[in-house]
Amino acid sequence: MNTTLTSVNPAAVRPSALGWSNGVEEPAVSLLWQTACAVLKPIAFSTILGFVLLWITAMAGAQMAAVSQSGAQKQLSDLTTSLANGAGATIDILHMPDRIEPPVSVTPESLEKWCRITITDVHEWSGRDEFIDAMSSSRLTADSRMPDLCSAVIFYSSTKQRIGALYFGRFFRSDGAVGSIPVSFKGDLSSWLKHTIPSSLQ
Repeated sequence: MNTTLTSVNPAAVRPSALGWSNGVEEPAVSLLWQTACAVLKPIAFSTILGFVLLWITAMAGAQMAAVSQSGAQKQLSDLTTSLANGAGATIDILHMPDRIEPPVSVTPESLEKWCRITITDVHEWSGRDEFIDAMSSSRLTADSRMPDLCSAVIFYSSTKQRIGALYFGRFFRSDGAVGSIPVSFKGDLSSWLKHTIPSSLQ
């Protein structure tokens, strides 16, 4: 019996991923694949670039908010300290009655033209400790815009120099500002202010 050995090249018969018996893609399929890659690469790049820019913008916004918040919190802490150690000698409490509807937004400057309650000799004021406690327990979160203001507490030194100001939104809400930085107050400051201002002026 004669036996004939035939050499078989496995690569020649192994199916490819696209089903071709010889493992080689035909020209039309190769061209289609190249075209798809050429179209998808810019789209993928644009998508990744968009995510990167969005992330950078979000991080920058968070950083700016943190900076503003820390600045406002430091101002509040400094005012609390000045009140506690006697450096804050006089306080002006300003309030525009809630029943008044101003034709334009109320800014810190325009608010200071309204009703003013002045407390002199703060170190002898009976409400001093309660006010210090309310200030000490308050925490601030950054806000995106300055609200319509209705109330304020302005601090002066013994030499009549203005050393800082806290502003509050209408109806004794938690929104307001420390100096020129818009914030939300977390704590008892708003309720303290409502309790301090006579109801006839509210």
